[in-house]
Amino acid sequence: MSVRVVRAARAWARSVSGRRGSSNFPRPPLAAVDVAALLREATAADGGSRDAEVAAGRREPGQCSVLLFPGQGSQVVGMGRGLLRYPRVRELYDAARRVLGYDLLELSLRGPREALDRTVHCQPAVFVASLAAVEKLHHLQPAVIENCVAAAGFSVGEFAALVFAGAMEFSEGLFAVKIRAEAMQEASEAVPSGMLSVLGQHQSKFAVACLEAQEHCKTQGIENPVCEVANYLFPDCRVISGHLEVGVGRSSLPRTQFGAEGSAVSPEEFL
Repeated sequence: MSVRVVRAARAWARSVSGRRGSSNFPRPPLAAVDVAALLREATAADGGSRDAEVAAGRREPGQCSVLLFPGQGSQVVGMGRGLLRYPRVRELYDAARRVLGYDLLELSLRGPREALDRTVHCQPAVFVASLAAVEKLHHLQPAVIENCVAAAGFSVGEFAALVFAGAMEFSEGLFAVKIRAEAMQEASEAVPSGMLSVLGQHQSKFAVACLEAQEHCKTQGIENPVCEVANYLFPDCRVISGHLEVGVGRSSLPRTQFGAEGSAVSPEEFL
């Protein structure tokens, strides 16, 4: 990945994260941005930095780290409690209160679970807790942050990765997550649907099972039922999405309404 991540990670290690968290910037600027020009400039800048890095010699894999940020479905009541003793974590939650308009820390610590599991709440909760966890990592293992060469995330975790990498300010990223979560919550209420993580076997026929579920829905009078593979998590594990009547959303595993792409959760594809 771009050496820009390395520079941003080192900046985070120099306490930039705390300043992001305490920002009074409530929302992203409204001025129009020439995205194409920004990409060209970024590519040119990274090209020079990458040449310098190659000239200096590549580091061994054992000397580098990569941060992966989780997505919706990883929330749990009590999340963040063990992080509050680390520097700047409370500042992140204070900034979140200003951006969101409610006490995210209180909801994360005490629930109720039904409220935390709602898309509109759990996406911001996972986003903030992920960056709070970075503060813990920086405190306990600063070399991991300083030697980070890449960052990535699953679903809403992509926003945490972007903030960590320096592509977005904390308040900007949280505001984007807020708008995203609100839109996806509205979509989930418009069409009763759900998702289900299924751990199968090598010979499992997920597509056939989805077709059979669709036929079952038709016998129940549902027009154009949706049941399909939304995500390929890892070998022999799939996320199935669709109408509640096909059986998705009945497991306690996913705890998510719209955590991944799929026809029944199409808002994710545009946010």
